[in-house]
Amino acid sequence: MKEWKKSRWLMPLLLILAGILLEIFVFNFRHWEAYLWKDEHRNFEEQILGEGLEQVNDSLYRVTAENGEETSCIELLNIQQKLYNIQIDMRVENPVSPEDRAVSVQVKASDEANEKYFRLPERKIVNGVEKSQYMRLHLSGSSPEMLIIIHASKGQLIRISDISGNVSVPFFYSLARLLAVWGLLIAGWYLRPSSEVHRKKYVECGYKGVLFAAVLLGLEFAAAFAVQQENLTAVEQAPTMTWMTQYQLLAHSLAKGETRLEIEPGETLKSLENPYDYRMRSAVMENADESYMWDTAYYREHYYVYFGVVPELLFFLPCYLLTGADFSTLTAVWLSCSLFMAGVFVLLGEIVKNWYRNTSYSVWLLLSLLIANGSGVWSFYRYPTFYDIPLMLGMACGVWGLAFWMKSLKGERVNRLEMAAGSFLIALIAGCRPQLVLVSALALPLYGTAIRQGKVLKEKKVLDLFAFAFPVLLVAAGLMYYNQIRFGSVTDFGAAYNLTLQDMTRRKLEMGRTVFGYFTMLFQPPVITGVFPYYEQVAVKSQFYGQAIIESGFGGIMVNNLILFLSLIPWKCKKLIRQKEAYLWAWMFLILGLVTAFIDIQIGGLIPRYTVDVIWLFYLAVVPVVLGALEESVGMERWKLLYGLFLLLFIQAMLFHFLTIFTDIYDKVKDMNPVWFYRVEHLIEFWL
Repeated sequence: MKEWKKSRWLMPLLLILAGILLEIFVFNFRHWEAYLWKDEHRNFEEQILGEGLEQVNDSLYRVTAENGEETSCIELLNIQQKLYNIQIDMRVENPVSPEDRAVSVQVKASDEANEKYFRLPERKIVNGVEKSQYMRLHLSGSSPEMLIIIHASKGQLIRISDISGNVSVPFFYSLARLLAVWGLLIAGWYLRPSSEVHRKKYVECGYKGVLFAAVLLGLEFAAAFAVQQENLTAVEQAPTMTWMTQYQLLAHSLAKGETRLEIEPGETLKSLENPYDYRMRSAVMENADESYMWDTAYYREHYYVYFGVVPELLFFLPCYLLTGADFSTLTAVWLSCSLFMAGVFVLLGEIVKNWYRNTSYSVWLLLSLLIANGSGVWSFYRYPTFYDIPLMLGMACGVWGLAFWMKSLKGERVNRLEMAAGSFLIALIAGCRPQLVLVSALALPLYGTAIRQGKVLKEKKVLDLFAFAFPVLLVAAGLMYYNQIRFGSVTDFGAAYNLTLQDMTRRKLEMGRTVFGYFTMLFQPPVITGVFPYYEQVAVKSQFYGQAIIESGFGGIMVNNLILFLSLIPWKCKKLIRQKEAYLWAWMFLILGLVTAFIDIQIGGLIPRYTVDVIWLFYLAVVPVVLGALEESVGMERWKLLYGLFLLLFIQAMLFHFLTIFTDIYDKVKDMNPVWFYRVEHLIEFWL
């Protein structure tokens, strides 16, 4: 019996059993609770229709009131009974958009404590989510009357199949929830501070460790694909807007040897004295009943794409040349984000091998998962647009380039091929997201130490310099030529000619934007509610008396990823970091994060997707702090405390980024795919 208790299979089996019991008895407790009133079922026979609701036949009603009026209602009379729950089975019969699959209703009730109606919160009844029909009521004693308000658009046909009280709640079994609970329970058991799994070092994990990480990444990529498919309604709107297909249009032009887009601007746009004046441009174009391509570079009466050309050369142009078909924006975003996530795992592996060889496999895995998932990729997976492609591909080139640089230094002599590969990838960042090319500064601490150790520039200096510099010069020459033939300057990427909300040709560096910009991007507290998905957009306010480009987000990256506060105090952690190169790494990534944030604030504005530019930089600044602190405490009592703190910070950040899948700024998931949104809501909030 003692040996059986120690069996490594006993606890997983018990956890699997616990997951089954949770699914049956806890997550479905509303089903079992309903047995308490199974003999008190009530059909509401006495009903009065409000003036805003017209009956078409026995169960079909037409909304005649304007949306927002409360006359579209049904009053239930002479109930005189305690109601524990209510079932409202209704749906829109003539939907014109996915949003119409969710009918918003609100109940007003009276009871023994309230002679007059009091209002209950609005709820969504979703066609395709049966659980949404059932509402648990918490009233004081018997209810004489009840009013059900239907918030729907005028002209909508509402099918009401049933309104009943004290009904039996079906058993809602979810395999997805069961699998998620099993995964969380088993992961929690094996990753607890006292687990023996932490004894295995990353450098000793072998092919099994690599394979396990690859499987996890594969599952994440599959989940990302599924998330994209769930929000296709929003994604499919993009091709209807020409300016959202700029990379596809550029492929058509480049195939013909042109760098400008084939679409010609209208004569009205050409006639404007200052086409970059947004308000004047909009007014004149509207009066002339003409349109223009939003967010493109307009230069000398032609449209150009100012977004980085590397995604074009990697994805869109080859596909068009080989097949004659346009490469999908959806696929390009998925590939770019997935390349970044995989690159994070490789880069952290190289960091561990170079500086923190006593790091456990579990810590490497958790930290890699945190950075890969915590850098904003899921907001792009959820709503992929062409904006995301150059940003994510630039980040992917960054992590892979740094990984090759670090990998090139493992031997007694630098590996020139790996160094050249790193330089090439880092240089490509300039053709994706130019401001991110600042990460090339990491060559200083990496190769500075290598020079002192005689790994590079000791013998065959010319070959070393050639391997490092030639890829950079090659990419730079290509980009400069591309800029020259478009805008007449090797350094002009064309962003200043953007047809957007401001005249970017006259946008200047204003220090007044900096303080509130840093606060908003880094430290703005989120707005947290008790309703799924628990985060709401924050109101961005400032006293900057000038023009600023601002879009509301969900709070600063530091407060939404609490572990990032460690990136702000590298000097406090010098003894923990220990390694000189790692200490410089932390400082440089902190500086790069602040500088990149400054550039985005000044040039781009406060746009939620721009936070993805900087969040990965701060995460990489945290790496030496976390790895140094945990490695330094291996075998000590405080290791459990430090690891436990890291685990809590890991959970907090991962939970936030999971919820960002459902927190929207533009096209909302709950409107584009209400079935998916509210199904997840009811799976999580099983008590509804």
